Amino acid sequence: MEDFYVTIPYGVAVLGGGVAGYLKRGSKASLAAGAGFGGALILAGALSAWAFARGHSGNLFATVLQTVCAVALTVVMGIRYIKTRKVMPAGIIATISALVLIFYVYKISNGGNKVYVPVSAA
Repeated sequence: MEDFYVTIPYGVAVLGGGVAGYLKRGSKASLAAGAGFGGALILAGALSAWAFARGHSGNLFATVLQTVCAVALTVVMGIRYIKTRKVMPAGIIATISALVLIFYVYKISNGGNKVYVPVSAA
C-alpha cells in the first residue's frame, strides 16, 4: 500500500482536530499546530501521490516530512496525554500518530523509495 493513502487522511484528521480545538475552546495554538502539521502532512501525501503517478514508489522529501511529523505528534501528544490523562485530543492523536509512524517505518524498511520501472509489452 502506498503511503499517500495513509498520509492524506492523517493530515486531514490533524488539520480538522486543530480547527475543532479552535472552534470549541478558542485555542489559537491548536489551530496553528493543526494547520501546520496537517498542511505539512497533506503536502507530503500529495508529493508522494505525484511521485507514484510518475512511476516512483515514493518521494524522499515526502517520506522525511511525514515521518518527522508523525514522530513529533507522537512525542508531543504522548507527553501531553501522560500529563493530563485526557484521551481527547492528546491520547487519540498520540495513538493515531504512533500507528502511522509504525506504518512509515515498515514502509521505509521495505524499500519504500525505490524507483518503479514498468515493463513494456514488446
